[in-house]
Amino acid sequence: MRSCLHFCTSDSWGGLELYSCTLMAELKQAGWAVTAACRPGSNVERFLHEREIPTIHLAGSVGPSSILALKKILRQKSVDVLHVHFHKDIWPASLSLLGDGSRKLFLSIYMGVSNKTDPLHRFIYKRVDGIFTSSEELVRKLGRVYPVPASKIHYLPYGRDLRQRNPDDSKRERIRSLYGVSPDEILVGTMVRIDPGKGAMDFARGYSYIDPELRGKTKFLIVGEPTRKGRVKPDESPFEPRCEAYLQDIEAFIAAEGFSQKILLAGFQPDLAGYLSAMDVFVFPSRNELYSLVVLDAMAAGLPVVASRAGGNLRQIEEGKNGLLYNVADSRDAAQKISTYVASGDLRRLHGAAARSFVEHEHDMRQSLSRLLGFYER
Repeated sequence: MRSCLHFCTSDSWGGLELYSCTLMAELKQAGWAVTAACRPGSNVERFLHEREIPTIHLAGSVGPSSILALKKILRQKSVDVLHVHFHKDIWPASLSLLGDGSRKLFLSIYMGVSNKTDPLHRFIYKRVDGIFTSSEELVRKLGRVYPVPASKIHYLPYGRDLRQRNPDDSKRERIRSLYGVSPDEILVGTMVRIDPGKGAMDFARGYSYIDPELRGKTKFLIVGEPTRKGRVKPDESPFEPRCEAYLQDIEAFIAAEGFSQKILLAGFQPDLAGYLSAMDVFVFPSRNELYSLVVLDAMAAGLPVVASRAGGNLRQIEEGKNGLLYNVADSRDAAQKISTYVASGDLRRLHGAAARSFVEHEHDMRQSLSRLLGFYER
């Protein structure tokens, strides 16, 4: 049996963490022995333990003793491939392979990158056998800002298991009932971290601009929580202060406008598929996303998507076919596009079906996993 060690020591729980964990679970199903390096007690560890994927914990600092301990683990588990998902983990992963020419090292890039062409990074990245990203734009950029040859940078689309993203009518009914959404109301939802760059306030403000004739049968749902801190002291808020303040601003706006029954705050919800099933339209207000996993999940659930005209949205959304784009941070423009879908059930169904088809053709997990294993085994 081939063996791999994946690194994801992030304390957060967002698209990066969820996707890397999902990929580990898929590799296990494909017959690989998977081990993960993660933070003790993190959401990453909980997710993996539920799927019986063993985990290890790295020392807090990268030093000779921690690197020797990691090299010992590589020998004990007969690891063939190291795969890094959280950028800081490239340091212990690369250093553990000094003098080891038999194992492979891969890095997945999920977010924006900075220049890493200084001598120290050139030394660390010299050991990398391949870099993966789901953004064709980032493939081009990485060749300029990372100290690796273009031949090692690969476009690898995100994979989604479509069987797990089919709409669930029973969950739809239960969740809508929980929030007081009647069967004839249109639920327009988003799933984002409550962070200024993610645009949840842009979305909330849009409710004021929904066509007055349609507003009475429309409700908004915001699923998500503020960005979590890496370390928390006893009795301290687990959230980043600026993000917690941003949530308070949203709550104050809802209260001041009298929208408490119209704009619903659900907080973090682990049942992503269930909450997408409850929605009729999905909105992605992030102001500059590289390539969004949650947009793919919404499309896989057969939802039309309204998204800001920026970043990876331009690649994912074919305007007028599977979704609509609005000007970044323009709540009035977003509301106009949302109103288009609220007004027409036929258009929602037509664009939702096209969205599902896009994911089936471009992001099937079986195809993405096959390509990844090709790099692992090459």
